[in-house]
Amino acid sequence: MKAITLYFSATYTTKCVVEAIAKNLSNEVTAYDITNDSSTDEVAIPSDELLIVGVPVYAGRVPAMAVERLRRFRGNNTPAVVVAVYGNRHYDDAVLELHDIMTECGFRTVAAGAFIAQHSIFPKVGASRPDAEDFADIKAFAERVSELLKGDFGDIQIPGNRPYKVPGGIPIWPTASRKCSGCGACARLCPTGAISLESPKGVDKAKCIKCGRCIVVCPTKARRFYGIKYSLAAARFNSAFAARRVNETWFAKTR
Repeated sequence: MKAITLYFSATYTTKCVVEAIAKNLSNEVTAYDITNDSSTDEVAIPSDELLIVGVPVYAGRVPAMAVERLRRFRGNNTPAVVVAVYGNRHYDDAVLELHDIMTECGFRTVAAGAFIAQHSIFPKVGASRPDAEDFADIKAFAERVSELLKGDFGDIQIPGNRPYKVPGGIPIWPTASRKCSGCGACARLCPTGAISLESPKGVDKAKCIKCGRCIVVCPTKARRFYGIKYSLAAARFNSAFAARRVNETWFAKTR
């Protein structure tokens, strides 16, 4: 079965997880990276292909920008694997929300997963994840999906709440230090256009979604979160969520 990967991945970890799943499921993979893709053209995925869709979890939800971009992909009772990648705190309603979005778009969820990666705002939490143990979980997950796809499958039960959690946040934004060379890499790759090429050291707080893209693409490692508010929040967050969480998976019932 041909696999289609579809992901919003600001820090590239969601992409990494989705690609690892696809690698274990198909030798023929077509990728759609919607992180910076604002196209409105509809993409049809036929019923004899498999969609593997992944998003990061932002404040317990699917990023609003990703929701808009996911809706242009349309299935025809097409099997789908839905994946949320989160920074070791909790996925809250994100996996359920992603499942609901893809169901509305004509896909049937055969399996779902909540996989852990390094937190994009507080990188000490989930540091170095996904690691070897996580990739072993991903491989086992893909193997189970492969078996399900050989037969017929029905409904799937995914934890979460409807209505979904109201996302919150703290008033912090990534900015640049003196190391900034003004190269503009962050401005060119920011998914929301929150950084200008003319003044790349700053950030438009109204547009910034704190995704961490500017931090990971900066060649001089000049961008990061700063300030007293950030330091206080980091201390609390690091303490509260230091314990290693395990990946969670769910599968459709076989018929």
